Amino acid sequence: MELENKLKSLEELTAKMESGVSLEESIKLFGEGVALTKECMAMLNEYKGKLNEIKAELDELTD
Repeated sequence: MELENKLKSLEELTAKMESGVSLEESIKLFGEGVALTKECMAMLNEYKGKLNEIKAELDELTD
């Protein structure tokens, strides 16, 4: 659920930026969005590694 919450936060940041905020606020929100994106990418890479491990175990069972 944590990934989904981060993605929802990204959507909310985008909506705020699209609603028309000051340049300073836009820069702040953009920075927050970049940080959230990095966290999401790290989580996705972790999940990918776990899936690869599970697939390797399954391949061992079927060989």
